[in-house]
Amino acid sequence: MKLLIAAGGTGGHIFPGLAVAEAFVSADAANEVLFVGTPHGMEGRIIPAYGFRLLTVDARPFAGQSALHKVAAIARLALGIVRCMTILRRERPAAVIGMGGFACVPVMLAAFLLRMPRFLHEQNVVPGLANQLLSRIATRTFISFAATRDFLKGSALLTGNPIRKKLRVEPIPRSDTMFNIFVFGGSRGARSINNAVLLLLPYLESYKNTAIYHQTGNDDYEAVKTAYERVTLPHEVFPFTDEMEKYYGLSDVVISRAGASTVFELAYFKKAAVLVPYPFSAGAHQWKNAAHVEQAGGAYVISNDELSGERLHGVLKELLEQPELRAQMARNMGTIYVENAEELIVRGMTHRVS
Repeated sequence: MKLLIAAGGTGGHIFPGLAVAEAFVSADAANEVLFVGTPHGMEGRIIPAYGFRLLTVDARPFAGQSALHKVAAIARLALGIVRCMTILRRERPAAVIGMGGFACVPVMLAAFLLRMPRFLHEQNVVPGLANQLLSRIATRTFISFAATRDFLKGSALLTGNPIRKKLRVEPIPRSDTMFNIFVFGGSRGARSINNAVLLLLPYLESYKNTAIYHQTGNDDYEAVKTAYERVTLPHEVFPFTDEMEKYYGLSDVVISRAGASTVFELAYFKKAAVLVPYPFSAGAHQWKNAAHVEQAGGAYVISNDELSGERLHGVLKELLEQPELRAQMARNMGTIYVENAEELIVRGMTHRVS
């Protein structure tokens, strides 16, 4: 069978799509996967590196744009549907799955017009506008959170959110006497988190047996690195890492944004978290993800506007001094994880197609 996956724009759509692609190929060596994305997103660098073909279609966001941009987006959508119909007729996939976001809209609409089996995966608690609309024409929508079912039309199946195979490794040995903090704001970093952690450093100097690992992003790396050179706290500072599994494994607490991929990685590793939702995420989806995790008892949530070194100190000191609270939060975080999400998605598609 051949599967076409529409995924683009951000890692939150791309990496779950890659996890599904890996599971689909693992299910049968004769299976084939083709990706469709945009010419201006991260997919152009990431997807070919995983060994999969990528075709592109020009698609742009619609929600939150000016009237002029919306008119241009509609015009691009019409052209995109025509291009996607050409791709689908030529490639003849057995099924199409959209991983959410504007990149999958023309692909899903083209599949609907051609009466091809078409599926969606929604990563976030509350789906964006595109998936809310596309769920009406999807053969089935796979959801990461049970609560998402209330926002969609049509058939929905709870599968969880796939995480990369690379992350699913045995944890590395670590000292039980250390209190380790892992900070990251996504692959490009988050300036507000970086700045708040720099204000946190003087407080951390008084913590016992504490180390910090900090992914800064490229833009802030030099400034953050210089600030760390002035403290005696054990630390590692890096602009980017391909070893997320290492730092998840080492950490007791993670300070991060609240994208769905991050939430499910935290759930897989069972890590207590301090979540700082990105304030400009479409539909405030990171806020809604974070609120769901906080309600489950797995994280503290701090708004971007309220983030400060003093606020982080208050939360971290409580977690340092109450290991039983930290352990309970880790267990609560783990309850969000759904085992083998990518395999559930593949089985859900192939069952409907066959």
